[in-house]
Amino acid sequence: MRFLLMLCILPGFIQVPQNVDISKIRGLYHSAPVVKQDARQFYQLMLGVDSSAAAPVLICYKGASEMIQAKYALNPIAKLDKFNKGKALLKKAISRDTLDLEMRFIRFSIQSNLPAFLGYHDELETDKRFLLDKTKDNKDPELKEIIYNYLSSLPIIKPEELKQLKN
Repeated sequence: MRFLLMLCILPGFIQVPQNVDISKIRGLYHSAPVVKQDARQFYQLMLGVDSSAAAPVLICYKGASEMIQAKYALNPIAKLDKFNKGKALLKKAISRDTLDLEMRFIRFSIQSNLPAFLGYHDELETDKRFLLDKTKDNKDPELKEIIYNYLSSLPIIKPEELKQLKN
């Protein structure tokens, strides 16, 4: 009986709260590709996201956490499985809201870092243009700064393109 009770209660402890700290998620997303411990923490946090009911941006971050886990997996089959699972979650999330700046940024940052042989670069130019066109009008200063800093670190972004983000 206790076991059944725990099964009913436990999912409530795993769920990401509605008032989730998006700044924490953003920070973990940024550091996870280079800090394995942060990748693990990011993945654990995103496990609680219900892929069928959560906000699309959380589903998108969940997909990103899966893809980051692929980097740390040792088995090539596990790597590909994690990558494909994350890709499907990203696609699902973005299909729910194609105009969300943060989700388009997540997809762009993933696609701009993947090896070509994975063949997941279809939206790279479209997302780049979207980010350049929409970032300056966004009302979230933290997100604007994250996008600007990321784009300014890329050699594919021209200085005149960066200027349009600030104007």
